[in-house]
Amino acid sequence: MEYTQDFESLDQMSPTALSDDGWLIFGQVFDGSGAFKFDYGPFGAPNAAVDPSTTFFSAIVTGEGGPEQGAQQLSVYNDYNCCDPPNQGHFNGTDRVTSLVYQEPFSAAVPISAGEVGKTVTFSFDARRGNINDPADPGCAGTPNPPCDSTANAFINTLDPNAGFALTNNITEDTTNLPETWARYSIELEIDPSLVDQILQFGFANTASAFEPSGVFYDNVLVVLEAP
Repeated sequence: MEYTQDFESLDQMSPTALSDDGWLIFGQVFDGSGAFKFDYGPFGAPNAAVDPSTTFFSAIVTGEGGPEQGAQQLSVYNDYNCCDPPNQGHFNGTDRVTSLVYQEPFSAAVPISAGEVGKTVTFSFDARRGNINDPADPGCAGTPNPPCDSTANAFINTLDPNAGFALTNNITEDTTNLPETWARYSIELEIDPSLVDQILQFGFANTASAFEPSGVFYDNVLVVLEAP
């Protein structure tokens, strides 16, 4: 298995550019104490560059990269439309919304097989800070407890569809406080026998409340599954 994406060939003006490439989204809502309330998804990932005032989660952007990132990059941020029913998520000022933008190379329909045991999944990517927790952003102005406290990470997850889709691995790289210059990051997971018939996902997540800024830029995604 190998997946590589520098976002250069994706049509920035297509609302389905990311979903056509296999990217998905999923949302989770927690109350102010951290207790789970509900989730929603998965859905195809939108390209919010087409309609940035009403569409969120993910966008193909331009002008945010250096020489190694080319003309187009991926911006990942929170779902500021969240949520229906009214007064949930961002609309009550206390809920925290987690937004995931991810790929699922091993799904419930085609899960991890015994042939993958002993191999290692390596997920590497370029990243730099976007507007997450920017004190100059309007989303940080007038909040009850400044500064803003959005968080972000890259992840490899495994889930067990035979146990209510329980999360069995959550390998992360914290991308909350990245510098504004691009750097390369990597995480990995070895496939052990317990993961046979499970789902594997890789991607990017963030958590925010009260419309606080949460954006992080990513590029040059590479995922490989290799034997030792």
